[in-house]
Amino acid sequence: MSYRFLKSIRARIALWHLCTLAATLLLYMMINLAFLWQEELSELKDSLLDDLQLAENFFGLTDGKQLVWRGDERDLMQDGNQRWIELRNLHQGLIYSNFPDERIHSALPSPTRKPREHLFRSFRLSDGEALLVVQSIHQIHGQWVEIIVGRSRDRMSNVLGQLLMIQALGFPIVIVFAWIGSFFFAGRILSPLKTIIDQTKTISADMLHKRLPVENPDDELGQLSMTFNDLLGKLDRSFKQMRQFTADASHELRTPLAAIRAVGEMALRSPRNVEACQETIGSMLEEVDKLNRLLNDLLSLARSDSGMVEPVFELMDLGTVVQDEAALLKVLAEEKNQHLLMEIEQPCQLKLDRSIFRQAVSNLLHNAIKYTPEGKEIHITVGKTDEGCLLEITDSGPGIDAEHAALVFDRFYRVDKVRSRNTGGFGLGLAIAKWAVEIHGGRIELHSKPGGGCTFRVCLPRAKQPIGIPNA
Repeated sequence: MSYRFLKSIRARIALWHLCTLAATLLLYMMINLAFLWQEELSELKDSLLDDLQLAENFFGLTDGKQLVWRGDERDLMQDGNQRWIELRNLHQGLIYSNFPDERIHSALPSPTRKPREHLFRSFRLSDGEALLVVQSIHQIHGQWVEIIVGRSRDRMSNVLGQLLMIQALGFPIVIVFAWIGSFFFAGRILSPLKTIIDQTKTISADMLHKRLPVENPDDELGQLSMTFNDLLGKLDRSFKQMRQFTADASHELRTPLAAIRAVGEMALRSPRNVEACQETIGSMLEEVDKLNRLLNDLLSLARSDSGMVEPVFELMDLGTVVQDEAALLKVLAEEKNQHLLMEIEQPCQLKLDRSIFRQAVSNLLHNAIKYTPEGKEIHITVGKTDEGCLLEITDSGPGIDAEHAALVFDRFYRVDKVRSRNTGGFGLGLAIAKWAVEIHGGRIELHSKPGGGCTFRVCLPRAKQPIGIPNA
């Protein structure tokens, strides 16, 4: 059997089934032979015990009170099988014996004047015949006698030999039929797997919407098909997100590049003074700054998708981290005459990677400053909950409808009436904030109603071992 053939699952299943069946059959044959041998031996012993009772009837007494043999040779034949009997008077000596070998008596324990019954021994005669004999010592007519009876074991050996020969001849036939049946049924059982393989070969990157057939969802092959379908679904979603991401990124990159090109072409077509050139260069630098921020955001998202970011956690106070980030963005709020109101209800210790988490705080504050009208307030609250640390940032903007609330964390998503390109955003800030929060084991939620502002709530797990709290 070639190695290439054994690489087939069908062949291996059939072979394992065949080995299991062969081992089971051999065990059954051994048990069957042992059981038959025990039955035959028990039947032979019962026959010998019957012969002992028969031998007692062959004793007689003479006028001189001597024990004599009164049996007949014909009484020692039964169904063509010879009965072997030896009778001894422990006082007078041998009375009768038809055993062909005198060594049998000498091989048995010496008789004593004590009752001894049913002592079985096996012997083999000089002609090769095997005997099973039983020795019994008891009193007959007041005299101690020894009775030895025996029967041939050849019949038992013949029966066991015939059974063994039948099993030995039938074993390879059963194995051949079992191999054919195993190979056939293994093919039937694995036929859905071939269908899965054929269907999988037809699925390409452009056909990830296709699904494999599930004949029986409760068996292993059905579960394999469902697992493949789940994988195809994930791949399909990933490919769609990648295509959408690529399209959105290309569109967003095209806008500042087109603006830079347009400003540059206009500057080349018409002569300008130094002041006009400076204004043109300023416009171009402004677009370059937008382009740089977009590329940084795209780089952050690409790193998060690749799983290559390995945060370095340190034990920090949430209020201190948020307070430092708010201080950096206070200038932007003052330009719009806005008021950043920060309240630390309770200090809260947690493990953070500061460089990553500050992106979440920065983007949420940027978002609040961007959509809060001039002269309005932005509330920042830090506290504790039963779950862990809590950060809430509430703006005074126009709010978001419920239909858009679940989508604002998607990449490049904008609410048409509120989130427009005129504000300079790309629709990536909240997506980055969500990633930065989730990498710390937390979650971010949006609570909003039209005209009532937005509240972004960040929940993070607390550190298990607190340290000294710095003054907030």
